[in-house]
Amino acid sequence: MLETQIKIAVIAIVLSVLAASGVSRFQSARPDMGKGAKAGRPALQSASIAPAPTRAILPARRSDEIRIAADRGGQFSTDAEVNGARISGMLVDTGATLVALSYEDASAAGLFPSPADYRYQVSTANGVAHVAKVRLHDVRIGNLVVHDVDAVVGERGALGNSLLGMTFLSKLSRFSVESGSLVLKP
Repeated sequence: MLETQIKIAVIAIVLSVLAASGVSRFQSARPDMGKGAKAGRPALQSASIAPAPTRAILPARRSDEIRIAADRGGQFSTDAEVNGARISGMLVDTGATLVALSYEDASAAGLFPSPADYRYQVSTANGVAHVAKVRLHDVRIGNLVVHDVDAVVGERGALGNSLLGMTFLSKLSRFSVESGSLVLKP
């Protein structure tokens, strides 16, 4: 039962990533469109990577909510911290059952599933990929923190973007789209 749910969730995640990639490719082809180390955790070694531009987090109307502006394609992406590691450009996806991390983002967050953990198969545009189930200690966006979040990690190169799916969003008291912004309330 759990394995079937994970397969369904991973398929939804893959479809979401593919849809996001399709929108980006469509917009690239049509330039006229869319204008306008903690205690108890092992230390991590990191490579030097150029910082990505900060995603638009708008001033909240209330101090206890986070507002994320839609990009020109109508999608919501934000920088987040997963287990204390900064992850740039996570796509917020209400159609994804689980949070899904790329191999690279998972490694930055101190998650290193063993090869045997990648036992769930999913189909992607690049063929069959394997994912491992994990539990995230915490996911933070601004001052909003969610603990104990179920997620999957794609094997190296399997997932282009990491996704914030329903295992994160369902732990909020509310999330909605208002005036072109995604509103997250703890």
